Amino acid sequence: MSLDKVQTITRLNSDDQMYESFYEFIRQLLPDFKIDMTLVEPLLEFKKVNKGEFFLREGDVCEVLGLTMKGCLRTFFLKDGKEFTLFFHVEHQPLGDYESFCKQIPACFSCEAIEDSDVLIINHEAFEVFEVSPDGQKLLRLHAESLAFMLRDKLLSLFRDTPEQRYLKIINTEPELLRRIPQYYLASYLGIEPESLSRLKRRVKQQQFS
Repeated sequence: MSLDKVQTITRLNSDDQMYESFYEFIRQLLPDFKIDMTLVEPLLEFKKVNKGEFFLREGDVCEVLGLTMKGCLRTFFLKDGKEFTLFFHVEHQPLGDYESFCKQIPACFSCEAIEDSDVLIINHEAFEVFEVSPDGQKLLRLHAESLAFMLRDKLLSLFRDTPEQRYLKIINTEPELLRRIPQYYLASYLGIEPESLSRLKRRVKQQQFS
């Protein structure tokens, strides 16, 4: 299912503030970025994905890539009817199944908004414009690398770290994330049950004050 067919997602007005936020993000990645944005701008879309709505569903073909401009989404998959959360995507983080997008094969995970979110949409037309420019290719490569590195880090953490170590890493590197995500999604991300998360949080708090 393409994003255009998800009726619950509404299109935003492409205002100057949203474009400027996107350009600032590009400048942070590639300070000397050069591409004729007049060719790209008409192809870009900004969409609102309301809390509880899906940017992508597992099993559908990923028709667009995204970049979170505002809000928070989560990527997860189902196994035996249980949800396993892989990532949380806050501002200026990429979205989508890159392999599904490029090869037009079913996506292997879902992506759902856990806050009302504004997402920059990169469709195939915009992707092709970026591809013919050296700097555009760099930007797309950075997008793909970011998704690949997130998968690598998650895989290594699952094998190397305990749930407590993963929780402490969030506290140390992304403390604001803990204020934004529901506890049952956090438990899913850590690979434990919600009641186990409550015990883990009490234990960590006791250790911090001991």
